[in-house]
Amino acid sequence: MIYDYHVVLGVLGVMIAFVGYTFYIRSILVGETKPHIFTWSILGLIDGIVFVAQIVGGAGAGAWPLGVSVIICSIIVALAVKRGEKRITASDWLFLTAALASIGAWVAMRDPLGTVVILTVINVFGTAPTFRKSFYRPDEESMIPWSFDVVRFILALVALETFSLTTALFPVGIVITNLCLVCMVLYRRRHQLKV
Repeated sequence: MIYDYHVVLGVLGVMIAFVGYTFYIRSILVGETKPHIFTWSILGLIDGIVFVAQIVGGAGAGAWPLGVSVIICSIIVALAVKRGEKRITASDWLFLTAALASIGAWVAMRDPLGTVVILTVINVFGTAPTFRKSFYRPDEESMIPWSFDVVRFILALVALETFSLTTALFPVGIVITNLCLVCMVLYRRRHQLKV
């Protein structure tokens, strides 16, 4: 039996998501990680929108990992209500407002590429509260899901059945954003150990 590598990579991406987020959810439940509810709410919302846009754009199996993300983000939001970051700052509200305002621009847009560009920007705004929180308290954020997502979305890019700016931009944006977050947290943890 011959397997289409797109399907194999799509399934592998889904498995990586489950493994990475299982560790993340466990770290929330034991109090090691305090997820920022704004980040996970925004990420879940835009993952759902981009998932639909990728399916419409012909992404095929390359979109499966993003579909799983929608479910996982919903679980993390529910956990963040009780166990998440409680110090919501003015900048967090600013990023949430920017992300929600960008959704208004998305609704007005009829172009799939424009939609993905806007949602990629929203992803950055959505991750910003976690960047802020993790800069000051890097020990309160697990690097496992962010690192696993880098691998997962690289696999998703390779699994794309139709490779275009519309189908590839969002996963590339996630890879870059998550790499920046992981590097910043690791740097801050090492810096705190020296202080």
